[in-house]
Amino acid sequence: MAEPSSRASSSLTLCLALLAVSAGVRLALALGTDIYFDEAYYWQWSRHLDWGYYDHPPLVAWLIAALGIRLTALLCGAGTVAAVWGLARDVYGNREAAWRAAALWSVVPVGVLAGVWTTPDTPLLLCWVLALWALYRERWLLAGLACGLALLSKYPGVLLAAAFVAACVRVRRLPAGAWLTALLGVLLFLPVVMWNARHDQVGFAFQLKHGLGGTGGWRTFGEFLIGQLALGGPLILPLTAVYVFRGPREQFLLRAAAAAPLLLFGYASLRTRGEANWPATAYLSACVGIAGMRPGWFRAAALVNLAVVLGVASHLLFPVLRFERDVTLSRTHGWTELSRLAEPSKLFPGLEHEDVAVVYAPSYQLASEVAYFTRLPTDTAGGARYSQYDLWPRPVVAPGQDALWLSEDRAPPDELTARFSSVEGPVVMEPLFHGQRVHTFTVWRLRDAKP
Repeated sequence: MAEPSSRASSSLTLCLALLAVSAGVRLALALGTDIYFDEAYYWQWSRHLDWGYYDHPPLVAWLIAALGIRLTALLCGAGTVAAVWGLARDVYGNREAAWRAAALWSVVPVGVLAGVWTTPDTPLLLCWVLALWALYRERWLLAGLACGLALLSKYPGVLLAAAFVAACVRVRRLPAGAWLTALLGVLLFLPVVMWNARHDQVGFAFQLKHGLGGTGGWRTFGEFLIGQLALGGPLILPLTAVYVFRGPREQFLLRAAAAAPLLLFGYASLRTRGEANWPATAYLSACVGIAGMRPGWFRAAALVNLAVVLGVASHLLFPVLRFERDVTLSRTHGWTELSRLAEPSKLFPGLEHEDVAVVYAPSYQLASEVAYFTRLPTDTAGGARYSQYDLWPRPVVAPGQDALWLSEDRAPPDELTARFSSVEGPVVMEPLFHGQRVHTFTVWRLRDAKP
C-alpha cells in the first residue's frame, strides 16, 4: 500500500502536469487562431469606451483597451486558476486540495475557452471566484469590489449575491459587514444602470429577452445538458450535482454558487435556446468541491477533461477530420483574409482605400471582423440583428463616394443598392486552413452614392 507522502507526491505531480499542459494549450491556441467575431465586436467597443453597451456591461471593453484582446484572456485565465487555488486552500486548509482544484479548473473546457478568447466570461470568471473567496473569508471590502467588477463584467454576476443570500438564510445570520459589500457592489454597478436608463433600458431588455424569451421545451433543455457535458466536462457535471446536493454543510455558500447558475439557465433553457457557456461560473466552486472528494474522482474528471481539451485543440490547430460544416474552424480561422479589403484596388481596380466610405455587412459579427482587420468604417445593413451598431452614429457616405458590401451568402439588399448609382461584383474570397475552406466571402462594390 502506498504511503500517504507517496500518494501526495503523485497527486502533486499530476496537478503540475495538468497545469503545464493547460498553459501550453492556451498559449498555442492564442497564437494559432484568428481573432474571432465576438472578440472583434468587443474590440469595437473598446474604441468607444462607455459605461454600457447593448449586449453587456463594459468591463471587457475596458480591459481590451488597456491590455489588448488575447493578453486580456491569458492574464484573466491565469488569474482565475490562481484564485481557485487560493479559495480551495482556505476551504480545506491544505495545499494538496488547492492544487487539485486549480488543476481541475485549468482543464474545464469553458474555462480554457475564456482563457484564450476574450469575451465577457473572461473577466466574469476571475471576478466571480475572487468575490466568492472574499465572501468565504468575510473580507467585506474586497468582496464588494469583486462583486461590483463581476457585475461590470456580465449581468449574471448578480447570481453570486443570490447564492450568498441563500447561505445567510440557511444559517439565519446576515453579517453586518455584508452591507458594506452590497453598498460597494451597487455603487460600482450604478453607472451601468444610469447608462441603461439613458438608452431605454436596452441592455436589461435584451438580456431578459435573450435569456427567457423565444420558444423552448424539453428539446432545448436536452441541448442545454449536452452543452454542459461538453463545456463543463462529461464527469464534472454529474460530480457537480453530487457536490450541490451532498457536499459538506460548511461549504453551503460554494454549493449555492454552483447551483444558482445551473438552476437559472437550466430553467431558461426550457423557455428558449440559450448558450452553453452561460452557467460557466458554476464550475468554479464545483472544482473546489470535487477537489475534496475521493482522489479517484478528481483524477478521472481531470483526465477526461484533458482528453477533451487536447482533442479540440488539436483539431483547431492541426485538423485531420473534415466536416461539411465545421463551426469550430470557421469561428477561429480564415478571418485574416478580410485584410485584403484594406487594399480594395486589388479587388476592384481603381478603387483606393480612401475612396471607401464604409463597409456594410449583414451582421455585427462580420462588420466587426472587417473593422478589426482593415480599420475601415463599418456598419450593419440588410436586416441585421439589432446591436451596438444601432446605438452608434451611422458612418456618413457623401454623394459620389463608394462603399463595399461583404457577406458570406447574400447579395447587397435593395434598400442599400438604391442609394448608389451602380453595383459591381461579386469578388469571391475563399480562405483555406490546412487545405480546408473555412469561409466563402463575397464582396460587392457600391459605386457613386446618390445625393
